[in-house]
Amino acid sequence: MITFEKEKINYNYKKAARFFFYGVSTVFGVVILTGVLNLILLLSVAVVYVNTDVGYIQGGKVMEGLTQTGSGYELDQELAAEFERQDQWAMLLDENGQVIWSVRKPEELADQYTLSDIARMSKWYLKGYPVQMRAWDDRIMIVGMQKDTMWKYNIEFTISWMDFIKQTFLVFFLINFLWIVVLAFIFTRRFTKKREQARIEWIAGISHDIRTPLSMVMGFADTLEHSEELSEETRQQAAVIRHQSMVVKELISDLNLTSQLEYSMQALRKEEVHLAEAVRAVAVSFLNDATPGMLEIDVEIDENGEPMVVRADRQLLVRAFRNLINNSLKHGEQTNTVKIKISLWKERRRCYIRFQDNGVGYSEEVLRRLQGRKRENAAENIRGLEIVRKIILAHGGKIWFGNCEKGGGYCIISLRGKSV
Repeated sequence: MITFEKEKINYNYKKAARFFFYGVSTVFGVVILTGVLNLILLLSVAVVYVNTDVGYIQGGKVMEGLTQTGSGYELDQELAAEFERQDQWAMLLDENGQVIWSVRKPEELADQYTLSDIARMSKWYLKGYPVQMRAWDDRIMIVGMQKDTMWKYNIEFTISWMDFIKQTFLVFFLINFLWIVVLAFIFTRRFTKKREQARIEWIAGISHDIRTPLSMVMGFADTLEHSEELSEETRQQAAVIRHQSMVVKELISDLNLTSQLEYSMQALRKEEVHLAEAVRAVAVSFLNDATPGMLEIDVEIDENGEPMVVRADRQLLVRAFRNLINNSLKHGEQTNTVKIKISLWKERRRCYIRFQDNGVGYSEEVLRRLQGRKRENAAENIRGLEIVRKIILAHGGKIWFGNCEKGGGYCIISLRGKSV
């Protein structure tokens, strides 16, 4: 009982680990996807900004285009046309703030500016007009744009503040990331738990509802099969009903076991299992039930594999071995005697069991499903093999399926064991 409780606790830990891994993986994937999407957005904005033709005429260019004459200043005709196209204006101030030249200057702007006016417009706007300034000795060139065409503000930070931002940015990012992970894990765990619970309850309910009427059908069929008052044909039909009912019962059992193994709800009743003995017992049981001449099972146990024992649930491990042999009998499509070879050997601290038959082997689709590269529900003809795979994985083992070069399929099971 103590061992069973320990195994149950271990499986609860495994279940919690699965939830944690699923939640963290989901959040990490969402964070990466969000980061990539935001990066793409920022790059798109940057590209648009770089490719945006502001068309701002620089003050230095205006000064180069000005020619001083006896009556004042004259602007180059080509540059004057550019001011028209860009819908901009400019003015030149002397050392007293007096406008000594202008082109397309709005009428609402003054012709004389104080030092405070110049200081304000250098940082912000001139009556709502965004402007840029360029100073030459005692003159100031001011180039402006129309209202509501440019965002212009000076932003300043102290060096100590910028140092603080640099030091705390990484910590702030990690705190936010961990907060997202924790919240997402909580919601993911709750959602997954409800989903799994609903599925388990549904399977358990259906199984329970089917089991009672199925037992009645099997009981009546068995009574009819052995009734001497019925004809031979009727008794054979009753035997078919009983047999098919047993098939349905096995399918229900497989469904429950698959669900429990899938969600780590099958607490393994582990004990020391002598592999050679278990393999021989399974082989003998099949040979005793088989029709003479229809089945051959060759068991080869290496001398270093004979003393091997593993910590496993004996009932589930035997179930896996029986499913492998049953699969060869049902789906091998052999035309003559079914031949099955079982090998057992040891390599380092692991023991290996190989089941091989003389059938047609596995199709590529079946191999993809058995190797876990397809997650769809298993087809009926490999449901037993799916259970084998889940049982071995639940024991921390490894399993491989493949086809032999000379025909037939094989399955290799690897389990951690020890010699006694």
